[in-house]
Amino acid sequence: MHLFAAGELVAHHELRQTDMAKAPENFAETVKGVRQQLGLSQEELAHELGVSFSTINRWENSKTVPFKLARRQFEAFCGRMKKQGKLA
Repeated sequence: MHLFAAGELVAHHELRQTDMAKAPENFAETVKGVRQQLGLSQEELAHELGVSFSTINRWENSKTVPFKLARRQFEAFCGRMKKQGKLA
């Protein structure tokens, strides 16, 4: 568990708000749709992306959005699946 000093907590919250503003508003639907189209469980998608099951669950339920690096990983994964003909 990471404990933030008061100033760090405010900065962290502002960073998350900024990052959330940059995420597509339908990101939760996109993640769930991709996962379902590929026939993957949340756990399987998490493994493919190198994140935890709970991360995928939070993304799909609009509890959080990924930072830019995780979004890029997701986009790259989708690109690979499209090239393999597994994703429309």
